[in-house]
Order: sequence, then structure tokens, then C-alpha cells
Amino acid sequence: MINLELIGHRIKEIRKSKKISQEKLAEMVSMNTRSILRLENAQTIPTLDTLDKIAKALDININYFFENETIKNRKEIIKDINSCLNLMTDEELKKFYKAVYNYIH
Repeated sequence: MINLELIGHRIKEIRKSKKISQEKLAEMVSMNTRSILRLENAQTIPTLDTLDKIAKALDININYFFENETIKNRKEIIKDINSCLNLMTDEELKKFYKAVYNYIH
């Protein structure tokens, strides 16, 4: 399952470490400040596209938002991936598929 609190905390943590205001980050990713606030406070589920834009704006790898300190077993990993896939738009799913396919082949 996606950990919204972890994602929000990491957005806020990196934004502050880079001395970027919520207003500036919102401007950088073409969002409004309230949306950034809601993401940081885990009040909304971000799309993969939104997280990608934020990661690029903060100059980090998008994977950082999903890294977890605990190591999961195969069944838990597959369950988490399926949860993420179900939240993706058709376009995001196609991009994800291409990335995975290119990684494997």
C-alpha cells in the first residue's frame, strides 16, 4: 500500500532542505500551493505524474518517495505493486509498462 504519510514527509523534508517554499515548489510543478500542502500533510493521493514532476523539481529520483526501511517479502511486494498499478491512469500504466519491459529486456 502507498504510504501517503511517508511520501508527504519526504516531499516536505527535501523541499525544506533545499530551501524551497511551498509556493515556489507549486510554481515549479504547475500546481497551486494548497495542493502541495495537502500532499505534504497526506490529505490527497498524488498521481505518478505529479510525483514525477515533484521529484524532477527537487532533483531527486522518484523512487525515494516509495523506499521503505522494512524489507518486504515477495507476496507483500506484489500486493503493493498491484495497489499502485490500480491507482494509475491508462497513460501512467503504459509508461510504467514500457519502463519495466525495457528494464527486463
